[in-house]
Order: sequence, then structure tokens, then C-alpha cells
Amino acid sequence: MKKLILTCFLLFVNFIQSQELRTIELLQPKSKELNDLSFLKDELKEKQIVMLGEQTHMYGNIFEMKARVVEYLHKELGFTTIAMESSMYDIWKMNKRGFKSKDFNNAIWGVWSNTLEFQRVVNYIDKNNLKVIGFDSQVNNTSQFVEDFYDYCESQNITLKLDEDDFGIIIEGVLENVTVEEDDIKYKIYEKELNRIITQIKKLEDNDTNYYWKQFTKSLLACSQDAYYNKEEILTTDFGNKNYNIRDKQMADNLLSYINKNPNEKIICWADNIHTINDNSSIKKPIAKEFISMGSYIKKELKDKSYSLATIHANDSLLDLGTKKWHATPIKKSSFEYELSNLNKPYLFVTSNQKEMQSIKETRLLNFVDFTNARLDQLHDGYIYFKNATLPKLEIPIDSVNVSNKQQDLGKKIEQIEIGKNVILKGQLIDKESKEPIPFATIILKNEEIYRVADENGFYQLPIKKTMMENASVEISSMGFETRTIRLKELKDKTYFNQKFQTLNEVVITSFLSPKTVLKKAILNKKINHPTKPFNFYRYGKVLINKNDINELDLELITKDYDYGYLSPYVITQRVEQIKWNNNNNPKKYKYSSEFFSYRQNAIRYANILHKRKYKKFNLKFVKSDNPIDETTYIISFQTERNKWNYTNKPYPTEYSGRIYIDKKTFAIVKVVENWKTTLKSEEIEKHFKGYESYKRFIKAKQIIIKEENTCTYSDIYNDGKYYATKYFNRSYEEIQNIDDKIENRVLEMDSDLYDFELNNVEEIEYEFRKMEQTVLNRVEYDKTFWNSFYERKKKEKSK
Repeated sequence: MKKLILTCFLLFVNFIQSQELRTIELLQPKSKELNDLSFLKDELKEKQIVMLGEQTHMYGNIFEMKARVVEYLHKELGFTTIAMESSMYDIWKMNKRGFKSKDFNNAIWGVWSNTLEFQRVVNYIDKNNLKVIGFDSQVNNTSQFVEDFYDYCESQNITLKLDEDDFGIIIEGVLENVTVEEDDIKYKIYEKELNRIITQIKKLEDNDTNYYWKQFTKSLLACSQDAYYNKEEILTTDFGNKNYNIRDKQMADNLLSYINKNPNEKIICWADNIHTINDNSSIKKPIAKEFISMGSYIKKELKDKSYSLATIHANDSLLDLGTKKWHATPIKKSSFEYELSNLNKPYLFVTSNQKEMQSIKETRLLNFVDFTNARLDQLHDGYIYFKNATLPKLEIPIDSVNVSNKQQDLGKKIEQIEIGKNVILKGQLIDKESKEPIPFATIILKNEEIYRVADENGFYQLPIKKTMMENASVEISSMGFETRTIRLKELKDKTYFNQKFQTLNEVVITSFLSPKTVLKKAILNKKINHPTKPFNFYRYGKVLINKNDINELDLELITKDYDYGYLSPYVITQRVEQIKWNNNNNPKKYKYSSEFFSYRQNAIRYANILHKRKYKKFNLKFVKSDNPIDETTYIISFQTERNKWNYTNKPYPTEYSGRIYIDKKTFAIVKVVENWKTTLKSEEIEKHFKGYESYKRFIKAKQIIIKEENTCTYSDIYNDGKYYATKYFNRSYEEIQNIDDKIENRVLEMDSDLYDFELNNVEEIEYEFRKMEQTVLNRVEYDKTFWNSFYERKKKEKSK
């Protein structure tokens, strides 16, 4: 009996020992020592590719730990190529110029390039002359890609069978906004043409150039299929679903084709965990089980030559990057993460090559919050565990910024509806010539902080106090009409406006030049008439935010800005130099200059009416101004029925129109006026705004009216033929009708004067992604002496 008990005990101990999870403790991510990673010599024996994953692209110490692994793999195991989950095209383009840290950071996605921890990888690549490639099918510099694609096709005598401009417009829509425009070419015809081009490239000589353009074109096809076939969003919080399958399959093809072309290279693949899964057949969860990862294709092709090393953490809270708020994400008991956290070690390695891993476990690998049952040994070959994954060092806590303490009219009298001490004025705005209503005109009582927009039939309502009737005036403006300032007591029920511009016969004004020809010349001459090299300037900015007839924010500031040039894809960067708070009712909300001046303000850079292909899709007319100063310019009015992003630069359907002023001698663009107006119902509001910060304003709305105007003025400031933007003005108005029929309104007005341009001793101001320092409004205090001298300077300039 005793022998039996002893035998059972030994078997039990043996069983327990066999089930014990084997782990290896690791040094901290910032360590320069690599000896703790020596186990990788056996773990990665005879591997050609190591897929180095990360649990989402948001944790700095995960980036740094991965950097240590990169260093070890290079120094000890001879891995010399790093394949990034970034644009294959953009990194190839960068490599043609030679590796530079700045260019590499610009070529990859900002989730890495804008973090300090990842710069350890960048510096190591630079110092050790490692090879870098991209494998993502997506493209960063879209406009340059299209030009290069056309140049390549021409060089290989591949003639497009579709209109080049229409074809290019679809490509840009796919790559920039993941949408397919079928106004001119139906998708099936477009897809057929891409497949034909791919077939043509395959017949060409097998060299590097043809190889890359074959993969770029296949990637473009994959992006197009993704945009066209995956229109319906899959409602899930899991990282992977079938909508990712097209992209993952093409990324695998990009990577495998490179490996087949370079069989002797040992490659480190830097990607998200979700893309490096070997086998998800153990996942039975609906939706998640339909995802087919890039890693599964690579594992199937390379078998034991491939290794997937994932990262995993046991964080019990999560930062919402949109709201900047933390949310609890407790670790579920009995989960893999819980098991590891109980070991009370900050960093561990776990190999999947052990019996304890060969069973179903609960894990949070596929979700920020929820846990999924899966065979962890089948998902990845190994895991690096973090007890606490930390945000990148460039991240800034939301409450860490201090708030400074300084800071000719006909008709009867307009209808008045009295409500106590208040009055509602009701009227209509009419075109004097056509007698048609003027829709969406802007109506402003600036001193009284009242902003309104007329409806589509020109009707408006102005809620005012009775005391305003005697002395207050209202300014009414609408594109194409005179702007009028009228005393409230002189308003009629119908207010008539003269048209400011007269539509002219093309021959009369242009000696047989059509508006399309004039606009084409202006667009082609952008690189001659406007700056293409980096420069600095100072900006005097004024910001006004009015909510429900109360000014919430009234701000003046001076910034020093850095512009890469008008043909560059990179945004303007800036540093706050001076600040003057006239009013701020919400001091914790408005903190950065980038909240106001990061919008698409420069029409030459962003307006699709000035796009080399898209301008042809607009209705164009010459108009004549009644202002003598405009005699030296062609004035072209534009309008389009195409109401999507690819033409309007707005994520919701909207009318888009305006005017372009072009110098008659040089064809330089001297002024651009843009107008947008739309009315959206509740279903459209949810469709186009849900998931964005602005949706909070509209969540109870059954209808919203949005009107926006943007004006850019350009001047030849040095009399050298280069026209620089010297003034921007933008005003957006929202009228929200809630489900209880309560009306709310909001106005954002931004006015910028640009001055003191510097073209020689140019200071590059770094773009701020997470760490906000230079754009913090309260980085400086109010300086009364400066502002007094600045206003004096403005007064003198105005009097000249």
C-alpha cells in the first residue's frame, strides 16, 4: 500500500513538473546588454525570417524591447534586412536616394517614427548599414506614386487603355481615402485594366525595377479591392476580421516574393502581432476566426524557416487616444496574461515549444479588452511578456499642460416676434436680378456675438435683445454677391442683393482662351509661380469660437511657421511665440495652436480644383468683378456635382464651389475662395461622423447645417515672380437641430496674416506627433510691450 501511495505521489509530482510553464526572465527594454537574449540562438536556429510582432502600435517599451532583439539578431545571428509594415513603395523610393534617418522616418508610419524609443532602431540601422524594405500595400506619398506609375508605364511602352486622368483620380481616391470613384470609370473596368498592366509587367525582363513595379501594381490592386469590396464595416472590437484579408494576403505576397528574389538574406519582419499569426485554426470565435493573417501564408510557404515572436502585456488600464482618458481593462483570472503576471516578473520570454503551451488558453492577444480562447502555440512560436507596457516617451498626459491666468431694399418692415426682453427678427434674402432666394448666406452681428446662416430658401431668424434694435448693425454676405452692412432697425422682410460678379462670354474676356485652358496653365505653373523650397514665416493668428451666441474663445497669437514648399506632402509646422487671451471660457479645452492651424488651409496645396487631373471635372466659368483691382486677373468660378472627399476634401457629402483669381501675365494664382454647404439628417450624421471627436456635438441631432468658407490670398512679396500665401481666412458654421427641436449653433473663425518671410536661414521646426511642446499655447506668457509695438506696426503698414 505504501509503495502504491509513493508511486502515485511520484507520478503526481512528475505530472505537475511536466505542466509547469517554462519562462526566461529578460532585462529591461532600455538595457544595452544583450546576453539575456542568448536563448534565441537555439530558438531561431536555421530561421530565415523572424516576424517580430507588437500588441498594437502604441507602446514605447515594446518598441525598445524589439530594438534589443533587432540588435541581437544582427550581431549574433547575422540578420541584415529589416522589413517594415510600411509602404513598400515609399521605402523603395527612399532607398533610391540612400538611407537617411529623416527620410526613413518620413517613409514609415508615424506610430513608430514619432516615438523616441523607435529611434534606437533607426540609429542602429544607420550606424550598421542594415538594409530596410517595406511590405505594406498602402502608400504614403500618393500623388508622387501616381506620377511615378505613369512614368514607369511609359518607359516600358505600356499604354493605358483608359483615360489617364480618370484612371489617376480613381487611384488617388483609393490610396488617400479608401474609396472608389465610379463617376467616370466603373470599378470592374478599372480593375480589369490593373490586371492587364500586371500581366504586361510579368512579361518584361526580370530586373529590380520591373519586380518592384509589379509588386506596387499588385498592391494597388489589393488596396482597390479592399476599398470596393469591404465597404461594410464589421462591428467587432477584435483586431482581426475578414476585411483585413485582402491586405494581409498582399503583404505576404510582397514579403515572400522578396524572399524568393533574395534567398540568402536573413530578414527581421517588424509588424503588429495580428499580422504575424502562424495559424488561427484554434480560434472558434465568430468574426475573428474568419481572419487570415499574413503570417499564415509565410508559415505555409517557409515552414520551419519562419518564426513568429509576439509581444504581450498584462496592463489593467487602457488610454483612449481620442479622448485621452484611461479605462479599466482588468486581467481575467485563468488567462495566459494572468498566469504570467502571477510570476511577478517585469519581462519574460515564453517559448511555445513546450507541453504547457499546447492547450487552449484564454488570451487578450486579439482585443484591447476581451479575452479569446486559442492555442497559443499555434498563434505564435514565442512570446515576450511585459507586466506593464508603457506609452511612448513622446506621449503627454492630458492634464500636464498648465493654463495661464493672463490671458437697395424694397418691402415691408421685418417681422418681429417679441419674447419678453428679446426679439426674433425673421426675413429672407433675395437676388435682386433673378428674384430667386439666396441660400446659406452668412449673417453676423459681431459685436453682439451673434452668427447665423440662412436656409436653402434664403430665410433666416435673428434672436436679439430689444436694446440692440436702435444701434446694432448686421453684416450679410454670400459668395458672388455684394456684402452689405445694414442697421437692424432698417431691415426689411426681404433684403435684396446685387450680384458682385458678371458671367462673361469666354471670347470677350480671354481672346479665345477658355477657363479650362487658363486654369490648366495656372496649375502647370505652380512650381514656377509658387515656392517649392522650404521657408519660414511668422503668422498673426486670430481665433474666435462662438457657441449659441456667446464667444467661448477669443484668441490672438504669433507663431513661427516652417513650410516645406507648396508641392510637398508634409504639413506646415509651427512654434508659438506670443499669446493674447481676450476671452477663454473653457481654459482646459483649448491648449494647442495645432487645434486651429493644422487644417487644409493652403488651397494651392490641398484644393482639388487645383489638382492637375481633377480640375477637369468641375464646371468652370469666367466672371467679371466690379472691383477695379481685379482687372489684371482672370476670375474663374467653379462648382461640382461630385460631393465626395475626392473632390471636396470633406468626409461627408457637401456642395463645393468658389472662385480662383489668376494673374493674366504670369498665370500665377493670386486668390482662391472656397465654399462648402450641406444639410445632413440623423442617418447621414451617424454614418459620416460616428467614431470621430466631432460626433459628440451631433449625437442628439436630427439635422445639421454646415457652411464653411475658406479664402487664401497670395502675393509676390519679393517681386521675383514667386507668389506666397500672405493671408488665410476660414469660417465654419454649424446649426444643430436636436431631437427635441432645440436649435444650437457654433461658429469657428480663423484669420491669419503671414509676414516676415525667411528664405535663406531657414529653421526647420519638427512636427509634433504626441509630445506637444512648441505648439502649446501657454508655453509663453502675455507680453504687453510686444503686443503694443505689434499693433503699432500693423497700424503703420495699413496707413501706407
